[in-house]
This record gives sequence, C-alpha cells and structure tokens, in this order.
Amino acid sequence: MATMDDSYKAAESILSEAKSHIEEIRSEEDAKVQIITRMLTECLGWEFADIHCERKHETGFSDYVLSDDGSPVLLIEAKRIGILSINTREPVNRRTLKLSGPGLTDVSDGIDQAASYATPNGMQIAILTDGIAWIVFKTFIPGENFRDKEAIVYPSSEAVLAGFEEFYDLLSKPQFSKKIYNSVFDPIHHQRLLLTNSLLPPIPESEIDISKKSDLAFDLERVFDVFFDRMKGDADPDLLVECFVETRESQIADYALEKLTAKILGNISPADSSIGEELAHLIEGAVEIEDGQTVFIVGPTGAGKTTFLDRFFKKTLSSVLRERCLDIRINCLDATGHRENVHSWLIEQIIASIEHHNFENGVPSYNELQGMYFSDYERRRIGVDAVLYINDKDKFKERFGQFLDERVSQDREGYLHRLVTDAVHNRKKLPVLIIDNTDEFKMEYKQDIFQLAQSIRRQAKHCVLIFPVTDKSAWAFSKTDMFSIYQSRSFFLPTPPPREVLRKRIDFIRQRLTEEDDRDIRQQYFTARGIRISIDDLDGFAHTLENVFVDQDYTSQTIGELSNYNIRRALRLCKRVITSSALRIEDLVISYASGEFLAPDYTKFMDALLKGDYEFFKKTEGHDIFPVYQADYKIKQSPLMNIRILALLKSIYDAAKTAEEKHLSVKSIFNYFDAMGCSEAAVDASLLNLIDAGLLEPYDPSNRHLLPTQKLAIAFSGIGHLRLATYNTSFFEQMAITTAIANHDVAKLIGGMAKSNEASADDSKSIRRTFWDYLSTEDSQFMQTPITTEYDCQRESVQKIERYAVNDEIGQAGDTIEYNAMPSEGVLYGDTAATIEWFDLEKGYGFANIDGIE
Repeated sequence: MATMDDSYKAAESILSEAKSHIEEIRSEEDAKVQIITRMLTECLGWEFADIHCERKHETGFSDYVLSDDGSPVLLIEAKRIGILSINTREPVNRRTLKLSGPGLTDVSDGIDQAASYATPNGMQIAILTDGIAWIVFKTFIPGENFRDKEAIVYPSSEAVLAGFEEFYDLLSKPQFSKKIYNSVFDPIHHQRLLLTNSLLPPIPESEIDISKKSDLAFDLERVFDVFFDRMKGDADPDLLVECFVETRESQIADYALEKLTAKILGNISPADSSIGEELAHLIEGAVEIEDGQTVFIVGPTGAGKTTFLDRFFKKTLSSVLRERCLDIRINCLDATGHRENVHSWLIEQIIASIEHHNFENGVPSYNELQGMYFSDYERRRIGVDAVLYINDKDKFKERFGQFLDERVSQDREGYLHRLVTDAVHNRKKLPVLIIDNTDEFKMEYKQDIFQLAQSIRRQAKHCVLIFPVTDKSAWAFSKTDMFSIYQSRSFFLPTPPPREVLRKRIDFIRQRLTEEDDRDIRQQYFTARGIRISIDDLDGFAHTLENVFVDQDYTSQTIGELSNYNIRRALRLCKRVITSSALRIEDLVISYASGEFLAPDYTKFMDALLKGDYEFFKKTEGHDIFPVYQADYKIKQSPLMNIRILALLKSIYDAAKTAEEKHLSVKSIFNYFDAMGCSEAAVDASLLNLIDAGLLEPYDPSNRHLLPTQKLAIAFSGIGHLRLATYNTSFFEQMAITTAIANHDVAKLIGGMAKSNEASADDSKSIRRTFWDYLSTEDSQFMQTPITTEYDCQRESVQKIERYAVNDEIGQAGDTIEYNAMPSEGVLYGDTAATIEWFDLEKGYGFANIDGIE
C-alpha cells in the first residue's frame, strides 16, 4: 500500500500535468478522465472496482459513487473546470466555509444536487469538484441541518497540496475505511471536541518497575516457562492429539455456530453429533462409492482445527479406513503468498507428498512411470515409434524415457493428475487433500488455491478435500460465486473451555513426568540457575497449576473470557498469573508440600493477572487486558465511553434469542448515543479500539470497517471486561492508577497516593473515590442519559461502578463459598438468589446465575 508521501507525489504530478494543459480540459468528461479518476486511483488508493459512474437516482444520475467492501460510502459530483466559483480571498489555502454562506453561494445548486444523491443512499460524505477545486461536506449531522454546517474547501490545486495531509485523511480509501473523516469534521462542527489538554496517567509506564522476586520464585519461573511451553504442544504433537477436548464436552455457547448455519453453511452437522464420527462416515462413503467431497472444518481461532484433524487420522478413523486413505497435508504458511507462484507451489507440494507416501525412496521407478503413462506408451509403440519398437526395443525404451523426463519435468500439473489417477485406480487409495492455514491470505489467493484443489478433485473423481478455516474465511467464501458452484459439507468446531484443556494437558504432562524411562523429558526440567528440580517437585507444580486454574471457577472463567476462549492466549494469561510476584508462587508450592494447599483468593488472583511482573498494571505489556476507562488521546470523549458501549451491547446480547439479534448495527449505535449528546467521532474512536482489542466482534468477521450497515456484538472478552469494570475493586484501582486522564491535578493526586511507601487500605479507597469523582465529572460533560427504559443499562452500569468503586463493604464478583460435601437437594445457603444453569457431579463444578452478578 502506498504511503502518504507516495500519494502526495502522485497528486503533485497529476495536478501539475493538468495545470500545464488546462486549456485542453474543456468538458466535464475531460476533467473526470484526466484529473478526478486519476486522483482517486493513483493518489487516494481507490480501486477501479470501487468506482461506479453514472448511477441512476430518483433525482438524476450521479457522476461517481465510491464503494468500500460493496457498500456505497462516498459520492462525487463532477463539474467542468471554471464552473465552480468559490468566493474567497485566499484561493491557495484550505478553508472551512458554511454550506449556506456567501463563500459557496455560487455553487449551492451543485451542493444540493450532490446531497440529493448521497442522502437517500446513506452516504455521509459528498464532494463537489472539477478536479482542481474540491468541496467536501457531510450530508448528515444528527439533529441539525447539514446546510448550517461548514464544508472543507480546497479552492485550488495549490490548496490541495498545501493541506494534503488532511486531504488524504478525508478522502483516501485506507483512511476513509477507518472513518477518519469524522475526526476531521467533528472539531469543525462541534468545537467542544477540540482536545486542548493532554492526557496524563497518575503513574506513567516509564515509572512502573518490575517487581522484585525471591530466588526461589525466580527459579520456579524458569520451570514454569518450560512447563507452559510444553502445554502449548509445539514440541510435543502427542500432547495436542491426546489432550484434544471433544466438541460435545464443551459448555461454551458459541453462537458463531448459529450464525454460520443461518447465513453461510446451511449443512453444518448438528451440535449434538460427534464431528469425528460424521467425518468418518463421510470418508467411508467416499471410499465405498468412489465419490468426491469438499469439507470445511470451521471454527474460531484457537478451536484446534488442525489438532482435530491430526487426532482424527491417528485415533478416530478406523485402521481399515486409515489404510485406504492417502493423507496429503499442505501447510500454506510455507507459501510465499504471491499469486503468480501459488499454482506451481501447491502442485509441487502435493506431488512431493504423494511421491513420499506411494513410492520407495520417495520417487517413482521407470516401470512405475511407464504404468502411469501407459496410454502414451501404447500410442508411441503402435504409432510414431512403431518401427523403432520392432527393430530395437532398448532404443525405444530409452527414447520413451526421454519422453517421460520431458513430461514429468515440464508438465507438472499433468504429472500430478497421473499421480492422483495412479493412487485411485491402481493403488485403490482415497486421496484426502488437507489444505491448512489459508486464513491470513487475501481472498484472491484463497480462490486460486480452492479452484486448483477442485480441479484435482474433479480429475480424480474420487478425492476428499478438507479446508480448516476460521469463521472469517467462511464469511469471505460465502461472498464469492465460487463457493456456491461446488457442493460441500461443513462442520463447526467450537472452542473448548480452557478449564478442560488445562485439566487434560496438566494430567498428560504429569503422566509423562512419571515415566521412568523418559530421561530426555527429565533433563529438560532444569532452571537457568542450575538447580535441579525433581520429578516429585514437578508433580507438585502440576497439582499447583490444577488447583489454581482448574479447580477454581473464578480463575478459569475470567481467563477464558479475557482470552475470548483462545487456548494459546489463555495459556499466556495463566503463565502471567502463576509467575507474578503478586501471587507468590513459592507460598503455593510450600503450602502444597505441607499438605495444606490453599488456593489464592480472588483479590490475589486479580492482582497477579493485572500486574504480571510489574508493580502496577502496564497497558503495553502484551496481554489481553484492555484499559476500559481510557479516553481517546485525540478526540474529547467521556472516559466511560467504552463502558457505555459494552453495557448497551451486553443488554442486547442478554435479550436476544438468535445470533443476529445479538448484533446491533453501527448506525443504530450512533443514533443511540446521539440521543445522549455524544458525537459520532467519540463513538467511532471507541468502537474501533474495542474491535481491535477483541472486546467487540463484527457480524461479518471479514469486514472490520465501521460502515453504517455493519453489525457488532459484545465478545466474551467484552463481557469479562464489563464484569471487572463494574464489580471488581482490584481492577478499578489498577485502572485508576494507570489510566491517562485530562485533569492533571487529579492524576498527580492519585499518583502520589499510589507511590506512598506507607499506602494503606484508606489510601486505596481514596484512590478509587478520587478516580470515580473524576470519571463522573468528565462523563457529565459529554453524556446526558434519557429517562426512557432503553437507557436503563446505562444508568445501571454507572451505578455499579460507583458502588464498587467507593464501598469496601460490598463483595467482589468471583468471591466463592467453600464447601466440602457434594451439593444435595434443598436450600444450601440462605440470602442467596441463584439459578443453577448446569452442574457436573463427576467433575464437581457447574454454572449459576446470581441476580446482580453477571
């Protein structure tokens, strides 16, 4: 993608060239072809496919409609040079002129014409231009007449170049997709959004030091580094296979299944059936009737799609069927990503895999090649080389060898087809082509791979294609005609609960550690300080991990939500907690060794999760914790903006019955907060930050742009953050200490209390109260909550924050009641209103809803 500097050079060249022969640019069409279209494509990054000309509207035909991801977003009304008369004394400078003011009186008809095309079609930005002068304006300002607002005007090419940074932010495709134009227009339309004061954190990140650890904790951290690396399974594929959590064991309600079923993959197998059994039946059918199939294994990142397939072919599929399958694995992470090379690369990968499986030493012999090219052999024996065959069979064989060498080396795709045909008809094998890790490539690249794979399947007529893909890729496929051309079967693989993944992996490692003959594994468990840890000690560490992360509901739920149930991210958070000085892992190990293990309470767990290796929470440390009270650095907004958006979408989520109902359109979100007096730019900034942080998810994961029609829902991470923000004093206190705020005096006051060497419980309470006073004061400047019922969630969320921020007497979410006996019928505890959702007697845990606690 071109940089802004590259775009500036392109604009300078185009405008200079136009100026040199301005007399020859006489008509509107001349201006469009020679200047406007070139500015859009060569300078501002729009593709020709994004540009639609002469579109019919009720009031006429528009000159340009620009689309982003298929949705119309920008309208341009073109005029011939000399028509646009802008009344300004400084034509070489960019100006802001009122649309109904004297400066634009002479072009008011063109403005009305552009607005009449744009407004009914939901396009918020319109442009009136002759290629030299550019008038850019918003067609919709909530609660106001757009004509009473200012346009951004570039009266000349000199003005465009002088103010090019803003021009680029307004109109380039990369910036337009991010809706940066709101940040440009809103300070003009709403002066209250100008950010006059910088934001200052009470304790800057540069002053947050690493916490000192004891020697034992330092040594143990090295052990857990090894332990958690092993739990990832990168160095032990058997761990991933053996510890795979079956789909039907998952208790996580992943509504992506419903979303995909309803909108894309209508043939997804029911959630209550075993994916492994269904896939085995499909392959068995392909073997028996010599059929071809295309299968999609769909699941979010972290669902274990690759592991599922490894386990399927090693354990689930019967040995009889396994022997009939030719397992061809292609990992697209090994590809260069260049479209011009994808076909040759994929063909070579498949050829290498088949040769490895089917031929001794990994290459076919002369006789085997002769068998694959037997039709050519016969044609030459009877035809062109018949005389040679009769007179000198050895010479004929040599010449046919040259023919084979030419065909094999020069026609690789043809050779691949011969290999597949040989596997199917001669060896009676079912080629199973698994193409993995295509998700991060562009759609065009995926289509090339998909089409080539389909051509191989059609050639073989007896082949199964398997594509493990994320829901994002599934959405992208659904928008292409190619997807609908070929019949396919699809299976959804939901993300398993981290609790069950951790339980299985800890048990697996514990079992490995007890294998007396596994010397290599024993030798891996040494600390950096040269202290040997015995197998018995490591078994104790495993028990410690299990007690902290498996047996405690509050830890597994919090980590699962914050990681959006991504196993690798959950493991990273687990390691962050267990190695944090705030948890004092040495105390846990000693207590386990003494036979009196005590799991950390929720406050200590949260301190460890938030602080990690540091004295205080550090935003840029590479974790999954988002500073939800942080206001935007460029746009003035309420520091509760993020919380208010999460509260709105959580209320939608709770009331919805279907996946689609859980989502709310961006336009509806804007309208909701507009009634509270909040600007679109302020909402924009928060939505983008929340999406990037994974607290919100788009209905269409392949489209992360904030188009009005885009729909958003709260993600598991958003639910977890909202719970912590409204119920947890530890979370609130760490945010108070590290969040950058506009009131510098308050920041210094909180910082002084936090740094005090004699900080007490009273100081902690003062920090929370001071921070709350700041939040409520700032929020009242930007937000007014209507009294209607749809805003109840806003009032409730603010009340919860205040209550838990300033009152120590109220318990925190995550506090648990210990019990020694299994639950029985009847009332277990008084003064508790809870509804049991699910309880597993064998595993000894379950889920309950408690009024007032999410």
